[in-house]
Amino acid sequence: MAKKNRPKKRRDDWTPPPKSLRDLAFERERERERQRKALPPLPRRRLIVTLFAFALLCCGGFLVFLLPSQWQVDGLRADGVPAVAEVTSVTTNKYGDVGGVGVRFSGPERQVTAKLLSWGGKLPDGLREGAEVAVTYDPEDPSQVMTTAWVLNPPGMTMPMIVTLFFAPLLLLAAILITLRRRRLAKEYARLAAD
Repeated sequence: MAKKNRPKKRRDDWTPPPKSLRDLAFERERERERQRKALPPLPRRRLIVTLFAFALLCCGGFLVFLLPSQWQVDGLRADGVPAVAEVTSVTTNKYGDVGGVGVRFSGPERQVTAKLLSWGGKLPDGLREGAEVAVTYDPEDPSQVMTTAWVLNPPGMTMPMIVTLFFAPLLLLAAILITLRRRRLAKEYARLAAD
């Protein structure tokens, strides 16, 4: 009679043999590698520096729009001479905004043809060729001319100023958050390397 192959019963007190040190080290290294692959890559320093640079550029752009315009207005308020000018040309930029306004007026010694100065990167709207407009000019340099309305009451903010003021804190915040994320990830990578 043939002997039947019966499955051997496993004893309840059976324990697997201990793993060798080599096997344990291999498993530890495999686990570290799996954790490293699960971590996202470190944000590049170049990205952080670029964001900080753009934030500073936006802050600088805001100051470039604000300070020279304010100095021009203050100078024209102090020493400016009012005059009535004829608008000789009005050009528009590709966005349909006023890009340049040429005026002609009687200066201290002769007829002066000049371009209106912008305030904060913006020129007054509603001026047409042939129209008359009240201007204030610098008697020492008649090419420095601005509408009298803007000398007395310049606009508070212009679109270029608003755009630079809007993006500066956003870019700075993004740079700070990415820097903090990079530091946290670098600590995780260092912890994995030390184990």
